[in-house]
Amino acid sequence: MSTDTAQRLATLCKEILRIDHIRPDASLVLQGASSMRLMQLVARLYEDFDVIVDLSEVMGEVTLDWIAATVEERRAADASGAPAQAEEPRRQEGEAVPLSELQLAFWEMRRYAPAMSAYNEGVSHLVKGDLDLAVCQKVLVELVALQPALRNAYFEVDGVAMQREVPMAEIEPSLKLEVTDLTGHADPMAEVAVQHRAMYATRFDLSAPPCFRVAVWKVGERRWVVSWVVYHIVTDWWAVDVLRRSAAKLYRALMAAGVPQSRPVAVPQDPHAGTRFTPEDEAWWLEKFQTPPRALTLSPRPRPLIKSYAGEMYLQELKGVSVSRLEGLRERLNVTMSSLTYAAFSLLLTALSGEDDVTVGVPFLNRQHADVQDTVGLFVNSLPVRMKAEHGVAAADYIRACHGELLEAFRHGRYPSFRLMRQLKLPTRFNRAPLYDHLFSYYENTVVDVVSEEMKLAVTEIELPRGTSKYDLSLFVTRTGDRLDCKAEYTTALFSQDEVAAIVSHYQVILERLLGDATVAVGDVLQTVRARVQPSLSQQQA
Repeated sequence: MSTDTAQRLATLCKEILRIDHIRPDASLVLQGASSMRLMQLVARLYEDFDVIVDLSEVMGEVTLDWIAATVEERRAADASGAPAQAEEPRRQEGEAVPLSELQLAFWEMRRYAPAMSAYNEGVSHLVKGDLDLAVCQKVLVELVALQPALRNAYFEVDGVAMQREVPMAEIEPSLKLEVTDLTGHADPMAEVAVQHRAMYATRFDLSAPPCFRVAVWKVGERRWVVSWVVYHIVTDWWAVDVLRRSAAKLYRALMAAGVPQSRPVAVPQDPHAGTRFTPEDEAWWLEKFQTPPRALTLSPRPRPLIKSYAGEMYLQELKGVSVSRLEGLRERLNVTMSSLTYAAFSLLLTALSGEDDVTVGVPFLNRQHADVQDTVGLFVNSLPVRMKAEHGVAAADYIRACHGELLEAFRHGRYPSFRLMRQLKLPTRFNRAPLYDHLFSYYENTVVDVVSEEMKLAVTEIELPRGTSKYDLSLFVTRTGDRLDCKAEYTTALFSQDEVAAIVSHYQVILERLLGDATVAVGDVLQTVRARVQPSLSQQQA
């Protein structure tokens, strides 16, 4: 391979995978590459080298040497006159196109108001400094001009769900910041929480965009809370970072120039980029769920006859878990951190439910194409990952098995879960989700506090109560440097805050047990949790 290719790839891998010293002949997974960052790497290979490397090819024991050799081999093939893949035509502004299969799931939810508000997404920030609201209003308008998905309308034509981009001239009068001054309130942040819940309960009219709201609360001298809420059919959580970067860039430029010199060029959007799958993908998932998934019960409370989406959030730092020791265990087992933390959650569900066959929803980024890296749109697919626990197997082997199962699921991750539900003809259950009632996500947070001397602003992402829960229990594990945090989103029909706090505590105990001795039998790990649960159950029954 050429020295130039090797050096460029090494630099690219260090930038995306955040690995300081890459061994070219060693597995990138072993060196700490997460599945999310491998997806970004695939996109950059296409963008920087004009070479297509399928996501399935890097979800394994891939090395930097293998990537370099593959890049050169495929570039040489292209140079020799191999036929290029035909580019699909971009849709024109105002042209109606069918919804993607990922979007169809959320289109169906519009029929049930509680579900629709539960699938609102968003983010909140605390801003300290001299925030210029007039400039913020201009930023909002320019962001919508830049990202066509933010002005999509959704409707049916002859029974087919469709979407189209609404022209900026038509939607611009509707783009308004909702500004509220709470500085005279006795407890401004408490009032923000109340109003934020109400905002999250919004049921958007999908035929009349914008299908989002932006609220700004003044909570003190030079202190603001800015929140964005959007219905999930419009976009996924990855767009938060896309919009955050774009908003900062626009704000900086507008503060310097006063007015935009020209409207930004809209980012092309292909809503179907995340749902192109192969027959092999479909066959793999249908084989995995030949027998229906087990329904898990974690709560002693009777389940409501109709699923309730009323929920709360519980936040807890996992202070008893050493991130550096987790890294050491991950490296010894040759797995990703997401696989290790997912395995612990799967064991937790097994221990609490008494079921050895456990299916968990795991978000799959699905943005491996360069065209959608900076696009607002719905591409994330939540995959039903199924694991069986054998009590006599060593925990280390169970973790490796979880890692392998996740990689296989990601290899076939472009297959929409909504399609799988229809293909399986699963019976409708009004009080449960079709495939799984629990979701797990691991995320490496690289955005903490952002301080801009130039703009005289300090920005911190914060969590505000939403009042909803999509599933019985969702656990979001976030790593920020050497800190590991848990956010549990739970349905209040089945759990109290104290019960969820205990569940998070059990999760921490499992991680600690694995760190203490990964050769321990799975059955012993399960018994550790059950021994902790039994006294609390006895107290509840008494």
